[in-house]
Amino acid sequence: MPVSGPATGSAAPVSAAVAALRAAGESGDADAIAEVLAPDVVFHSPMTMRLRFEGRQEVVELHRDIFAVLDDLTTSEPLAVGDTGSFSFRARVRGVELEAMNLVRCNEHGQIVDYTVFVRALPGLATLFAALPPRVSARRRGRLKGTLAASLARPLAFAIRTADRFVPAFL
Repeated sequence: MPVSGPATGSAAPVSAAVAALRAAGESGDADAIAEVLAPDVVFHSPMTMRLRFEGRQEVVELHRDIFAVLDDLTTSEPLAVGDTGSFSFRARVRGVELEAMNLVRCNEHGQIVDYTVFVRALPGLATLFAALPPRVSARRRGRLKGTLAASLARPLAFAIRTADRFVPAFL
């Protein structure tokens, strides 16, 4: 199956949605993301298989939190095949670099219905885990649960960043 660009054949609605998602990400505009999300969109967390965010409003709110913790976000050129599109991005969270891949599936109206993010390397993911869930938890469940989430996630992020500095010397 050929890979298509932004204006090619059946992938055109997907390409338009991905282009809008990229632009919103680079400008940190969560409200602009709402324009390309289906009302029943499902966002799959890169941090755990146990958590999904469902519905346009919840995914927009999540992106407000995401954009609050990411710095210097830049995106790559997208790929689109059929109803599926993807692009990668690089950013920093608390000074730690990460790279991620967004994979989206669109409906016949060019709206994103399924949205999955994959993050690497482990120190970036761990630092994101220490920064984002406490924010999301505080917004959704209250400040006390946000503080608890931070207390659980920060030591893990520290341990992984420390191991990342030393373990490569032993390989």
